[in-house]
Amino acid sequence: MVSPLMKQKLFLIVFLLSLLPLNLFASEHQQVEQLVDRVVAVVNKEIITQSEFDVLFRPFYEQIKKAYQGPNLQGELESIRLKLLNQMIEDKLVYQEAQKLGITVEDVEVDDEIAAFKQQFPKGANFEKEMENSGLTIDDIKKRFRERLSIEKLHQSVIRGRVVVSPPEAEQYFKEHPEEFTQKERVKVFCITIRKNEEAIKKGTMDEAAKKKTESLLKDLKRGADFEKLAMQNSQDTHADQGGYVGFVQRGDMVSNIDQVLFSLPPGSISDVLETEYGYHVFKVIEKQPAFTKTFEQAKDEITEKLFRAQAHQRFIEWMDDLKKKSYISVR
Repeated sequence: MVSPLMKQKLFLIVFLLSLLPLNLFASEHQQVEQLVDRVVAVVNKEIITQSEFDVLFRPFYEQIKKAYQGPNLQGELESIRLKLLNQMIEDKLVYQEAQKLGITVEDVEVDDEIAAFKQQFPKGANFEKEMENSGLTIDDIKKRFRERLSIEKLHQSVIRGRVVVSPPEAEQYFKEHPEEFTQKERVKVFCITIRKNEEAIKKGTMDEAAKKKTESLLKDLKRGADFEKLAMQNSQDTHADQGGYVGFVQRGDMVSNIDQVLFSLPPGSISDVLETEYGYHVFKVIEKQPAFTKTFEQAKDEITEKLFRAQAHQRFIEWMDDLKKKSYISVR
């Protein structure tokens, strides 16, 4: 299992790679070699080469290869390939348009953006070292963040700056979607799971060894053992790395026997050993929240933001379609 720390690091590296301008992956020598590199797309007077595409596609390929096999693998790879190439084309078009409009970005803006990005790296990770290992320089990073900020300013000017959500629109949405503003009763929980062996799962029978281990852990908890520590050391589910933290679950989310127990326990309580078809579980309830329905005043900002994002997205699609019609785009 990949740890959350490694998953976060991988995501940030892939995210940063996906932000990089297409010409950053070539040294001066390689840029000469690009003269014979296969061109996969032409966007006005600029090109996207196969090697540029491959650098961005590779991380997706490695992840998809682990999740799919056979015909499904090829179909998913082709879907991602088309989406990625389209994104690269759109990025070029938007940045070209930002340059035409004379949009500029100050050095301090770039520095602030990079500083904020560094804060997203896991504790103990060295930003500069990770970039160096990825073959990137700080100048590479600054150039791309400058481009991204230019694109962001264009979006603000051309797209978001022209979208307005009126109070009547928000109120109408509230009336038409009441289910979105009603929250069921919910509890915040931690969980320790000891899985049954495969034969017991397959036959739907008990697993005495797994049950005894769970009962032993419950005794430790009753004697004052730290729940999160025991979960990290013993639990056999996807929440183990987070100390057993599951988060909030709503009434009806869990199987009935667990659901009934969780919503009957007061905050701070630990359940008895509970059995499901996959294993044995011990839960700790941290917090309980009653069911409630938001008023329009409580939901107004949330609705306005949602409608704003939807309208801005639609406006961007229309703007991009128009930009594509006015541009020369050739996919090879």
